[in-house]
Amino acid sequence: MRTILVFIFAYSVLLGCSSSKNVISDTHAIHDLVASKQIEFIATSTNPTVTQSLTAVANSGLIPPGSTISRIDLTGTGNYLKIFGDSVSANLPYYGERQFGGGYGATSGIEFKGLPEHYTQAFNSDKQKYVISFQVSDKSDRYTVYIDIYPNKSSLVSVNMANRNAIQYNGNVNAIKEEE
Repeated sequence: MRTILVFIFAYSVLLGCSSSKNVISDTHAIHDLVASKQIEFIATSTNPTVTQSLTAVANSGLIPPGSTISRIDLTGTGNYLKIFGDSVSANLPYYGERQFGGGYGATSGIEFKGLPEHYTQAFNSDKQKYVISFQVSDKSDRYTVYIDIYPNKSSLVSVNMANRNAIQYNGNVNAIKEEE
């Protein structure tokens, strides 16, 4: 009898400790924002791929104050990634290594503007987030971009490149403000 009581108690404790899933409603504002395709991402920090060369750069004091080699603060840098209609554009700083010979071109950051290829956006109901992905090219590189957008408008952007190490950005999304 005591074994049965212990079993029932343990079972009730396990049920009581199960995680609850916050499910957003179909009327949540994030659905309208993503559907509008008028999205601006502003990065607050970046997580570059840490390599021996990047560590040497950081040890020489060339990363911004308050940053570490694995998390660099981007507050106030004027960076962005925009999705507007069928077009995309970005101006994001890049911290990392080039993989192949040649220069970085005229820009050292991630800069592109144009029509994306293989654009997809979908809501992942299990993880309660939007996932957007696309590819875009400029004169010097080809970018594969993955964007996770959460209901609270926080966002994670991952950029994979043909000629440079991958990099991730943390930040927030908002509707693009119409210029006056």
